[in-house]
Amino acid sequence: MTKSDLERMKKLGVAGSFFINHVYYWGDRHKKLFLGPERANSINPLRDALLNNLLFTVHSDCPVTPISPLFSVWAAVNRMTMGGEVLGPEQRIDVESALRSMTIWGAELNFDEKNTGSIEIGKRADFVILSEDPLKVDPLEIKDIPVLATIVNGQVVYQKDWSLIY
Repeated sequence: MTKSDLERMKKLGVAGSFFINHVYYWGDRHKKLFLGPERANSINPLRDALLNNLLFTVHSDCPVTPISPLFSVWAAVNRMTMGGEVLGPEQRIDVESALRSMTIWGAELNFDEKNTGSIEIGKRADFVILSEDPLKVDPLEIKDIPVLATIVNGQVVYQKDWSLIY
């Protein structure tokens, strides 16, 4: 996707959904075999999407890659490949924007922001409790933050053994 593609999407009111895990799983191959460094650096151009005020989400394309929202946030923030290289460092985004792309922006993209996407009175209570604040940890550690509990529609559907934490 080029900068002009993103500008056209914004002009047309088109939202985007980026398969950000692609950077990690296949970024090295794109850089070395398929696209070359310049084109590979611009796959999933999240920073350019932000600069264009484009509504977007990031996703895992499950079952192609495992579902792990924290991994997708990590990939958006770090753009690290399996080989340990940063692919397109200029396309990295900040943690808050990555979290929004998995929450409120996803709800907006699905036309459901009145019901989901943020924790507010009157909305469905779907959220996780994490052991650490993703905004405060080293960005390279985001994917490894333990999930302590998962709440869906106000009901606890997963709860880590709290005795292991305290």
